[in-house]
Amino acid sequence: MDSLEKNKYKYVKNILSPDMVRFLSSWSLMNFQKTDQDGFIGDPDVPLSSSLHSKNSEIYQHLLHFLLPMMQQETNLELQPTFCYNRIYMGGSSLKKHTDRPSCEISASITLKYFYENKNYKWPLCMGDMPVVIKSGDGVIYKGCEIPHWRPVFNQPKKYWHHQLFIHYVNKNGPYKSLIEEKTKKELDKNINEGLKFKT
Repeated sequence: MDSLEKNKYKYVKNILSPDMVRFLSSWSLMNFQKTDQDGFIGDPDVPLSSSLHSKNSEIYQHLLHFLLPMMQQETNLELQPTFCYNRIYMGGSSLKKHTDRPSCEISASITLKYFYENKNYKWPLCMGDMPVVIKSGDGVIYKGCEIPHWRPVFNQPKKYWHHQLFIHYVNKNGPYKSLIEEKTKKELDKNINEGLKFKT
């Protein structure tokens, strides 16, 4: 907890087993599309990628709850799940520096499978100004509303890819405790509208 309080993020090893990593990536890649069919959509924030929100997937919705005990242990907080998200980045992708909406008060970014042309290539997630290379199955827990995070250009040819999982929670005793799990578009919209009042 010390590093999360001090630096707004902490590295955690072995969040997911190798078998779970392979399962999630193989399932997502099998269903990977650039359309909204089956819930996969082109991501306007990262055009060279495809993303899936847990409201469109029972697998990822359950994963949010499966990882809740680990998140509570690592943060020493009582947490309320909000949503889970995963993104398949293609070569040439980047992620601009940003902070997250209130539904992402306590988050984790977990590396799943990846396929690089250069086997020695490392693609970091930058927390503030600190680049962090996250190994497959490991993750970074971070305060998404507080610390700016971003990625440099994924400097690999377009056919290569990187699969990342994001799990999001709010502190049940914190300022965003009114936010709920986003199981439908209506609940997602409610959280976004509710979250706007915290930005003003």
